[in-house]
Amino acid sequence: MRRNRILLFVPILGALSLPCAVESQVDSLRLGIGGLAWQEVGEEFIGLDDAAVAGSLQPFELNPQVNVALGLQTESGQFTNVFGHVWEISGAPPPYVQDITPWVYGSRGRAQTIDGDIDRPTDVAEVSHYSFDMGLPLPLNRVVFFPPDKGRTTTSGGNAGFNRVGSAGLLLKDQYPRQYVVSGSLNEREFLFTGTSNDFDIVVGRNSNQGERIADVRFRTEFLRFLRLRFPALGYIAEVEFYGEGFLPQTRFVSQLFDMGEPVNLGRLFFDFEIYRSEGFGSEPILAPDAPVEIAVEVRSGRDDSPLTYHIVTEIGTEEEVTEKQYNRAPSGTYRGGGKVAAPGGVKQLLIPGQQGSIRDDLTNWSFWSAPHLASGEYIQAPDGRQFVQVRAFIKSQEVYAFGRLNSLSLEFSPLLANPVVGEVALLEEPLPESGVVEVPLGERITLTYDLRADFTSSEQAGFDAVRLRTPEAVDFQHFEMGDPLIAVEPDSLVVDQNELVVYFPSRPVTRADNKPLRLTFETRVFNFNTVFDGEVFQIGGGNLAQSIDGGDASPLVSTNDLQVFAPLERLEILSELELSSGVVTPNSDGTNDVLMLPYTLQGVSSALVEVNIYDLTGRLVRQVVEEMRGVGRYIDVWDGRADGVVVVPGLYFVRVQVDTDLGTFTKTHPVAVAF
Repeated sequence: MRRNRILLFVPILGALSLPCAVESQVDSLRLGIGGLAWQEVGEEFIGLDDAAVAGSLQPFELNPQVNVALGLQTESGQFTNVFGHVWEISGAPPPYVQDITPWVYGSRGRAQTIDGDIDRPTDVAEVSHYSFDMGLPLPLNRVVFFPPDKGRTTTSGGNAGFNRVGSAGLLLKDQYPRQYVVSGSLNEREFLFTGTSNDFDIVVGRNSNQGERIADVRFRTEFLRFLRLRFPALGYIAEVEFYGEGFLPQTRFVSQLFDMGEPVNLGRLFFDFEIYRSEGFGSEPILAPDAPVEIAVEVRSGRDDSPLTYHIVTEIGTEEEVTEKQYNRAPSGTYRGGGKVAAPGGVKQLLIPGQQGSIRDDLTNWSFWSAPHLASGEYIQAPDGRQFVQVRAFIKSQEVYAFGRLNSLSLEFSPLLANPVVGEVALLEEPLPESGVVEVPLGERITLTYDLRADFTSSEQAGFDAVRLRTPEAVDFQHFEMGDPLIAVEPDSLVVDQNELVVYFPSRPVTRADNKPLRLTFETRVFNFNTVFDGEVFQIGGGNLAQSIDGGDASPLVSTNDLQVFAPLERLEILSELELSSGVVTPNSDGTNDVLMLPYTLQGVSSALVEVNIYDLTGRLVRQVVEEMRGVGRYIDVWDGRADGVVVVPGLYFVRVQVDTDLGTFTKTHPVAVAF
């Protein structure tokens, strides 16, 4: 159900806080058991049930005796499904599908297919097809349709040209379709674009000689969202009913906006999530951590109280941004359901100056939704320094009788260390690029500067004495500079890890009283088209959370105003720098060339299947060294001159590295000799 957006003002939540040390200023926002009730803070509950277990959220379970297409009528007489979602009705497919919005299109009388009136025919003439969007994937196993038990055919009321069964005065209950095909799909394109004379991709029932008034089509329970009833032999029906058993496989919870009272730093995300299996409706579920069920939680943060921007149509047909209040006062908009966010491919009508236009995501003041958090305790991947926070959770299952139960969810937060902390990356030899963009070659050594600047807006902001950067590989650190002008200083300590650089300077902390610009200089390589050098500042042993670094104007000495570097696409080489440590392997344990080192670099791929194989001269596979999914980076694999634990016979062999990507398959092959 969609609810009106409400801002929740969240002071330090006392009883909702995680246990922490006395000096710590870390608190937590907790939802569910031990915190704010789901119904109090929810903006969207899609396919979720908060009544099955007090304080918890879990997917709805279908009652096999209940028709999921039929719910209570609204006060205005609209038809709803069992979840209370209003049916949309049309003669043709809609322009797009929308979660929780059930839809039926097809022959005349489509509204009567789901009205619950079993004594009323859907139309005064025979019907040929209806297509249904249930609004969500459901575990379905039964479709029932039948003619009315009362009434007779008539010669009036139909459209000219309609084919009729028999003649006037025939009992409707005897004029049911003698042929039918029931088909289903999870693919929205099937629902939107499959011609009505064709079936969806999964045929669940077919009969070319239906001999009973009630067609009760039963099939193995499976997840379906879109269904079509097609009648090759026309007939009369009164109702279409849908039944299922099990738990909804895709559900979503979206919170309302939380006003934290002031900009804050975000820490870790915790959730209490249990996985269960059921033996059937009404049975007691049992814990089943091995079941194919997962939860994914996303977070976004913003500077103001709306993650959306509102627009009205101007006199020249363009759009201008207005306040939400101005938007609501304008005449109905140009998109279906006026006032809703335009879907991709949304259909525009006439553009009238002053009317409602589009509603868009506010990408200036709000972050994108974070990457999914799949495990409790992960650090929140949303920007710090924002006053407003929103969270959403997805529960997904691949089994009909398996489901997840979300008992609670909490987000750590603490006061800012500074407001803000901005960073700026640039090439050492090109601090003021003409384009304002840092452009670098893929896989080649480059020297970067990383400037940092902090501002302080409150005496409560404690400052910081350490910087952590995330890097594409272990960097070659060169300089640490502080002050205005910048002066090279020795950090108190330094940590260079595979994908991390940490610089500690507690003897020279950055505080409100002693606020100094910083610069880090290091050598590294990048392996992707777009690399962001994310980072954070923190207090060593402090009671506050680390604070992420925002891209911005950190120094007048550079002009990039960003933390990103880019690589030209034309320089892309997916697999590069395959360099064998030696052309000869001598696996005799003498300490010289006992193993073959196989270094290479992957560029421009987030995930690709990598195989490293050894072949003999006939092309026979001798040894598979590696077969796994890998992303960008530098890799070093090792072959010890053995196959199946035994040293291979002396001779010439070939090393082949193969990378399978969406762009194609890339290979490099080198000969190597095995000798004693």
